Amino acid sequence: METTDLLTRSSNIDFGIHGVGAVSVMRPVKRALRALFFFLPDPAFSVIVFEMRAFLGNLLAFPLVLDRQTRNYVNLGSGPHCRKGYTNIDFFGTPGIDYGADLRRPLKISDGTVDGIFCEHVLEHLTYAEVSRLLGECYRVMKPGSVLRVIVPDVSLFVQHYSEGDNGWFERWETLMFIQSADAARASRRLVSPMQAVSFVTQEYGHVSAWDFETLSIYVTNSGFGQVKRAGFMQGQCSELFLDKDDEGRKFVSLYTEAVK
Repeated sequence: METTDLLTRSSNIDFGIHGVGAVSVMRPVKRALRALFFFLPDPAFSVIVFEMRAFLGNLLAFPLVLDRQTRNYVNLGSGPHCRKGYTNIDFFGTPGIDYGADLRRPLKISDGTVDGIFCEHVLEHLTYAEVSRLLGECYRVMKPGSVLRVIVPDVSLFVQHYSEGDNGWFERWETLMFIQSADAARASRRLVSPMQAVSFVTQEYGHVSAWDFETLSIYVTNSGFGQVKRAGFMQGQCSELFLDKDDEGRKFVSLYTEAVK
């Protein structure tokens, strides 16, 4: 899942459900909803569209059938940047995915069919309760001995450098995340103060939860996983899960973690 607000994205793409085919019902539905809720500002209306897409997707989507006898690796929260040879899962209608799902709800995947799960910059878009349920679902669908690789923004880095008054670190962050951004709107932004960077990583782009290694380890362990360890960019115990985004800004702020079922 790219650092994109899901609510905004959900109102801009067609509705599609794996197993049912591309469904165009959301276009007239969205027009009807917009007419009905004409008085709502766009952000509020996007929430309605998002939840309608989620409801229809969960209602109509078929289970994802995976052969236990083959090697099955899942790119969970892939965004539109899907990887060949992996089962790419993201919200219904995301371009290029293999399977649409609402990660806030149970995965329609059979127990013990997945050999490994890669999940990069996804959990911060979910509440802690939703993350707990999703990690439990990951544990359920994975085979014994398989690896879960999770990458999230490491908020402890921001807290550490803020408390140390390390303005140089935040200047580097500003360069990587704002000045050198390929997005014109973001590239035009500048930090008013280091606290704005803390606000950015915890509140913008649909972020609703904050993570450090301790917090993530607790949630992963409580879901049944063991051997929770820090990893690194393209480093860890399962090379099949080295799908890490090669972006300096992403690497600068990310926490890389692996666990074993």
